[in-house]
Amino acid sequence: MPQFSAVTLAQNGNVPYEVLKATRVELEPFAIATWVKVPALEVAVRRFNILDRAKEKGTIEMAKEEDRKIFSAIEYAGTAATNHNNVITSNSGLTRGTLSDIFLEVEKWNAPVANIIMNPAQYRDIRNWGRNELDYVTQYELLRTGYVGDIWNARIRTSYLVSSGKLYAIAEPQYSGVISVRIDLNSWDAPHQQNIEYGWLFFEYIGIAIVIAQGVAVGNITGKVS
Repeated sequence: MPQFSAVTLAQNGNVPYEVLKATRVELEPFAIATWVKVPALEVAVRRFNILDRAKEKGTIEMAKEEDRKIFSAIEYAGTAATNHNNVITSNSGLTRGTLSDIFLEVEKWNAPVANIIMNPAQYRDIRNWGRNELDYVTQYELLRTGYVGDIWNARIRTSYLVSSGKLYAIAEPQYSGVISVRIDLNSWDAPHQQNIEYGWLFFEYIGIAIVIAQGVAVGNITGKVS
């Protein structure tokens, strides 16, 4: 992250200036793709619109694979890239003190925590703290995205794709990383005539990078809060 200094000028003093020589970060994009197939005979016998269901499933699978790549980058940034200095371990479940320590690993760099991502098993511990600790989200459409509530001005999100016992604290994007979308989620018809199947190819071309490793902290949680 660029660092600048500030000075106090004497009256009629010249304005100081600094020359910043930054290093350009070039992302290596990669493709994510899935092929959805539906036998044509199934369309005739099903009582529901199987084609719409198949397209929805393809979109969900793409989102899962994208999340796996993102969580892998976050895990590496918070552990190997920081020599495990941004890792907090607790053998007594996710307590208030443990979560405070995880927040501190990011905030000590003057970067506010924007999101907490955890496995639902760790969210279970927070539920046991009491309802006064958390601002819950009740809108169903938001809950479907994994966003469950706010705590200490950070959003809590749950995902089964995060390993049980893992928790990630992530600063705002300008203090952590980026996702570069070269080609957004797209789909092409890809039927298989010989097997009499409908088909679609879903794909996207993206790049993921945690530019500032200190913007990520990792919690390793074992045990449960009773």
